[in-house]
Amino acid sequence: MESERWRRIESLYYAVLERDDTERAAFLAEACAGDDKLRRELESLLEAHEQAEGFLATPAPEIAAREIAEDLGQTMSGRMINHYHVLSLLGVGGMGEVYLAEDTRLGRKVALKLLPQKFTQDRERVVRFQQEARAASALNHPNILTIYDIGEFEGRHFIATEFIDGQTLRMLMNARVKLRAALDMATQVASALAAAHEAGIVHHDIKPENIMARRDGYIKVLDFGLAKLTERFSPDRTAIADSDASTKEVVHSDPEKLMGTPRYMSPEQIRGLEADGRSDVFSLGVMLYELVTGRAPFDGTTIAEVMAAILNQEPSPLRRYALDAPAELERIVDKALQKDCEERYQVIKDLLLDLKSLKLELEFKAKLKRAVSPDAPEAEEVARQIVQHPTLASPYATHPSDSSGSVLRRSLEPVGGAVPLESEFYIVRPADEDFRAAIARGDSIVLVKGARQVGKTSLLARGLQQARKAGAKVLLTDFQNLSAAYLESIEKLMLALAKSFADQLDLDVYPNQIWDAGLSPGINLERYLRRGVLQQTSAPIVWGLDEVDRLFTCDFGSEVFGLFRSWHNKRALDPEGPWRRLTLAIAYATEAHLFITDLNQSPFNVGTRLALEDFSFEQVAELNRRYGSPLGDQSEAARYYRLVGGHPYLVRRGLYEMAAREIKLAALEARADQDDGPFSDHLRRLAVSLTQDGALCEVVRRVLKGSSSVGTESFYRLRSAGLMAGDSERDVRLRCQLYNTYLEKHLL
Repeated sequence: MESERWRRIESLYYAVLERDDTERAAFLAEACAGDDKLRRELESLLEAHEQAEGFLATPAPEIAAREIAEDLGQTMSGRMINHYHVLSLLGVGGMGEVYLAEDTRLGRKVALKLLPQKFTQDRERVVRFQQEARAASALNHPNILTIYDIGEFEGRHFIATEFIDGQTLRMLMNARVKLRAALDMATQVASALAAAHEAGIVHHDIKPENIMARRDGYIKVLDFGLAKLTERFSPDRTAIADSDASTKEVVHSDPEKLMGTPRYMSPEQIRGLEADGRSDVFSLGVMLYELVTGRAPFDGTTIAEVMAAILNQEPSPLRRYALDAPAELERIVDKALQKDCEERYQVIKDLLLDLKSLKLELEFKAKLKRAVSPDAPEAEEVARQIVQHPTLASPYATHPSDSSGSVLRRSLEPVGGAVPLESEFYIVRPADEDFRAAIARGDSIVLVKGARQVGKTSLLARGLQQARKAGAKVLLTDFQNLSAAYLESIEKLMLALAKSFADQLDLDVYPNQIWDAGLSPGINLERYLRRGVLQQTSAPIVWGLDEVDRLFTCDFGSEVFGLFRSWHNKRALDPEGPWRRLTLAIAYATEAHLFITDLNQSPFNVGTRLALEDFSFEQVAELNRRYGSPLGDQSEAARYYRLVGGHPYLVRRGLYEMAAREIKLAALEARADQDDGPFSDHLRRLAVSLTQDGALCEVVRRVLKGSSSVGTESFYRLRSAGLMAGDSERDVRLRCQLYNTYLEKHLL
């Protein structure tokens, strides 16, 4: 097929898809007038689009490419590629063929992507293919496709990844996507991109074909083939070592070669200019607009027309085609689609926060709509106060409009999530030194306990980094990001943990080689840890377990914690045995004794116990200095400390706002507890979470009224959640003055 004719078919194909079923026949008749063959080809592709199912099944050029690949004998079903048994062809793209295969070592299905044989002599394609593997393998995020392996077989390069049993977003968009589902998808994609950008990786090709939805609702971002590795990325951060310097070369975009998919490209990509993370923001904005409205924001029957629209035309208002969309969503999409990258979200995390906030508000409205009755006027009032808040007029909205503010903002570090390892804004507290000392000693169990958002994950990350530098092998399990499917039973959890050990440490001994169906899941994990991990290396093993609170509510939680305690006991009984090289670093917030009744089966009353506390006044003063001293003197620092206490997130957020927006403390104080103020996202989430538990909400009301009659269990739950402070229920108080004033306004 001639390339010019194929480009014509491709542009018409996408133009047809954007039209309603009632309009397609007339459009085809007009577009294909006098060319029956063209119409038959388009109708064939449209029919295949309607029938497409499965992993990487996509609607147009890929289907035709598959036919071409099969005609050329590229299908390899039934063959062995190293230890992968090829089962079937899944799809074909510009960078290779993708096959469903079975990993015969681990007994799992994988997706196997092969670089076409004709490209093996094309150095740029080979490097870009390897770049894709390195880029994706450098990331550990539940919404990013996991890379298992990279290799070469009979002169053909391949990447083995997890197999996603689901559909692409393009396939889901055949039907109208509901608003809340679209928001959830976009939020997960933004979360994945935030992790990628944090690692210095820009995707450059965000589009519905590169996003997959698993059957359980998880979204996966695929295809980092066009990813740009910025100066923050280094091979040391990847999970795959490569001694060949040539494979570490980054393929840079040639301004004469447009990289990406035109309909989703940012203006700077089209112009061949340098594109950073804000380009991904634009592409996600295009995709979100399309998800919500069912049509593309920039239209055209040819690629040239689409590009011209992106550069010169403003999209129609989102709510013209999605009448149920809230005004806030239209604002978010408009900001993401700004043609001048300086006027877009400057970091994807800000877009993520806005999406999360809107998603939370819509969920809260829906919950109240179901729950509110004539007997529940208070909930209706809370909904009115918390959800119906002005945003566009606020000087604290997350979208600064002045160019000087955006320049200053980029020089600072956005606030939210774990503090990056290299951050100059990280404050070292006494618990940091104690934690590092415990890791250096190789203590059996190191417990890091602290309220929500106190900095446990940031502390854990630094301790694990220290262990790596000291030569230890490091494992990390973040239970917050663990799929709910793995927590359905102890069998699934133990096997998932063992498989993650094999993947993270690149072990030659796999769980299925040791697992015995006749033994309990805990014994199987212990056998694998002893035989498959500890016996395979002489180095110390440090296993970081973050957010283990999620296990407390599992039926089998006590069994898991009992297993951890047994390893501690084995180490004490046999100081020279293999267990002496295992350290468990456990971060948590919950009061363990509320859930574990048998202290002999608890790891939370042995080992080294560290308490991570809020910032002291001196630490807040030091952080103020690092932000350029927006608090002018000691009296201002004291006022600020009274407002937010030592709450690490609030302290950093407020200092960031004052420094980035060049505002005074008085202005911050005036708007601090407002629903459009500098802390609005955080405070609304706090209030929404609280109103979901009527009993705890009533306890907070009593505390706000001056009562200390809260009950022991309620006190511990509220303190673990980071809402309350105090050593006991007798001296219970809100964690900071800001919480007190905000909740008084909304709950009393």
